[in-house]
Parts: sequence; structure tokens; C-alpha cells
Amino acid sequence: MGIFPTPKTVSILSRQAPFTTAIKLTFLLSMLLTVFALTGCGEKSDLVVVVGRSLELHATPPEIVEKVAFRDTTGAHRIIRPRASNRQLAVVKLTVVNRTALVTSLVIDGEAAKLGDRRGERIEAIDPFADSSPADGATPEEDLYAPFLRGEVELDRNFQVEGYIVFDVPKGLILGSLFWDEVDAIVVDFVDYSSRRP
Repeated sequence: MGIFPTPKTVSILSRQAPFTTAIKLTFLLSMLLTVFALTGCGEKSDLVVVVGRSLELHATPPEIVEKVAFRDTTGAHRIIRPRASNRQLAVVKLTVVNRTALVTSLVIDGEAAKLGDRRGERIEAIDPFADSSPADGATPEEDLYAPFLRGEVELDRNFQVEGYIVFDVPKGLILGSLFWDEVDAIVVDFVDYSSRRP
């Protein structure tokens, strides 16, 4: 297994001086009102949030890219390209939040995350190191999709981990859903299947 930048877990709670319960509730209420106000004013986000039994996933719709360039922890430049001309790379930015369990151990690999269509094919996430090759040097796009969300992660309660997952998918495949199967089985839909014909 190669060496590449890994995501860090981040607390979703403030590390500032402790608040009283009343202040915490007031703050939470004001945040909710702000969200409702923005929603009412027509603000739109492409971020999709799905809550499971133990985990909460925040995912951006798949972005099709020609290549993913990154620098590993040894400083070497590497690049991921599609395996064939009839394939393309799709990148999803994913945040995994642990809101209920005390400590959750995650193994994020191809089995944990798949991309595809609820009614068709599902493609496993690729291993960024194994499926990349050395690059001649830095490119303007280097580390645009970093860090990768891959490997073993110990996620404490009220912490989150965020990163990018890369998929090598056939052209023409409907990238309608992200299928997550690690600790929880969660499906994140990017399309409305009810409005599509069977």
C-alpha cells in the first residue's frame, strides 16, 4: 500500500470556553433559523446529507475530471487517469460524521464506497496510490482533490473526517447514487429516481 496524504478527523464541537446550556440552545436555535432563512431566500446547495443509524454522510454530486494529480507524503508527484478511453474519473467529496457512537473504527476502501445507479451497475472506489502513476512534475491541478478519504480511521463521537473519493467509471453510467457500506449501510442519492422512467 502506498503513502499518500490522509484526512484528519476534526471535532464538530467548539473547543472554546464552555457555554451554559441556555447559551448553547440559543446558539443552536439561531443557527437553525439562519439555515431556514437562507433556504427561504432561494439559497441552494448541491450537498446531499443522509443520516444513518450511527453515521451521517455529507456528499457532493460526482464531478467528472480528466485526471487527479497529487503529491504523496514522500513529495513525489503522482497522477490518476482513466484506465481506458471509454472510461472517466468521477470525484466525490465526502464528509463522514460520527454523532452517536463513542468511537467508530472505519476502514474506507473500495468495498466501503461505490458509485453508480440504483437500477444498474455500481463501481468500487479506486485506491489512489495503486491506481496512479508517477508524474513528471507538479501541475496546476495538483492536490485539488486532496486529501483522499481512504484507509483506517478512528472516529470519536462528535468528530468528522472529510476527503475525496475517486472512481474510474464507464462513460454513460448514470452516477445517481453513492453506496456506503461501512458501519452503516447508507445510500446517498444525487438524482430523483421517481422522476426517471423505469
